[in-house]
Amino acid sequence: MTRTRAKDLFPVPDLMKARRILCVQAHPDDGELGAGATVARLTREGAAVIYLTVTDGGAGTRDPAVRPSELAAIRRRESEEAAALLGVTEMIWLDFPDSGCPELRAVREKIFETVRRVRPAVVMVMDPWLPYEAHTDHRITGLAAAEAVLLGGYPHVCPRDQAAGLAPHGPEAIAFYGTSRPNTFIDVTATWPRKLEALSKHRSQFPPEKLKTISDYLTLKAREHAAGRGFELAEAFKVLTPFQLHFFEDAWRC
Repeated sequence: MTRTRAKDLFPVPDLMKARRILCVQAHPDDGELGAGATVARLTREGAAVIYLTVTDGGAGTRDPAVRPSELAAIRRRESEEAAALLGVTEMIWLDFPDSGCPELRAVREKIFETVRRVRPAVVMVMDPWLPYEAHTDHRITGLAAAEAVLLGGYPHVCPRDQAAGLAPHGPEAIAFYGTSRPNTFIDVTATWPRKLEALSKHRSQFPPEKLKTISDYLTLKAREHAAGRGFELAEAFKVLTPFQLHFFEDAWRC
């Protein structure tokens, strides 16, 4: 006799069935790094994907002669080129200072507003609970996006959105990329070249030698994620429902 476990009462949503996705990224290249091939596959199969970038990317250089404002403009152009390759339909920029340690509350309010305007079925974002993640921008962005999925449907949370004509909206699921506990593996064999091409557009971040190293690592990791699953390359996600984002002891096992 098979005994049902508590966590099995809440099945993992099917990411590929989503037709409207908000991909939230702390920096202008995060979406490509963590989910670029999946975004390309989703748009190829008819889904609408909107990018929301939280910071301006202006701190992403080791060259003290490059001004943050100049780099931010460069990175925006690079991100637009990369997103176009992936079929992204809209890009939204919050322009918080890169690595400026923005307050969670401020980022949270902006993401709530965007979720209520865009009204996605799924929000995609980096996993803020990734062990050893040292970048505050990533942690705050991930946490703020998770709260928007959990509480976006509650009218008394961020109520000023209603005054602006934005009705509450609760997405059906969140898909964390860059996660150490994935429960979803997307076959991206066909769209992997498009991901690597999109990454190559971020020239200010990935000069040729660095691009090769990053591409080699991501490709090897994609092979590991796909091992034993009947396809060659996979991107991995932790997909959870809003219910599983609050007081749910089994979330790490789902």
